[in-house]
Amino acid sequence: MAKFYAVRAGRKTGVFTTWAECEAQVKGFKGAEYKSFPTREAADDYLRGGAEKAQPKASSTHKDRLDIYVDGSYSKGRYSWAFAVYDNGQLIHSDAGVGENKEAGSMNNVAGELAAAMRAAKWARANQKPVVIHHDYQGISSWVDGSWRAKNDMTQAYKTFMANYRDIVSFNKVAGHTGVEGNELADRLAREALGI
Repeated sequence: MAKFYAVRAGRKTGVFTTWAECEAQVKGFKGAEYKSFPTREAADDYLRGGAEKAQPKASSTHKDRLDIYVDGSYSKGRYSWAFAVYDNGQLIHSDAGVGENKEAGSMNNVAGELAAAMRAAKWARANQKPVVIHHDYQGISSWVDGSWRAKNDMTQAYKTFMANYRDIVSFNKVAGHTGVEGNELADRLAREALGI
């Protein structure tokens, strides 16, 4: 499916047809405004100041914390995880890999989402940095705060694990595949880890 990336504020403004072109305009650009659309018409409307607003970067609301975007992927019985760490909008670290837990694999891409969040929390502790984990799968925060009941061994283990990191980890739900730089990068890294 074709995507169109509209950049309203960046090094160059306009509509781009690949994430790489869009990223070159917005990565590290303070106050960047951009969004992806399924049609050229919707992208053009956004550039003309249409009602659709750019999703704000989460880092602008959490100045005392680093921002970590997490995502997972699944293909042919294998799952992967990825996370990307930002400090004031600048990418400072990223990591990705393929999951090894066969039981977790039964949860498809959710296994990768959980693995990414746990690895992000470990990174935060190892680097002694408070972080906001930005996720596009609701369970990442809902199993931790108890608004979703952890019903199986994997989600219960995740909830128990994350209880040890609540002092330095908070959560923020973002919409997936909407042009948010960190979310797009984590998604791409997770897919690349599986070779897709």
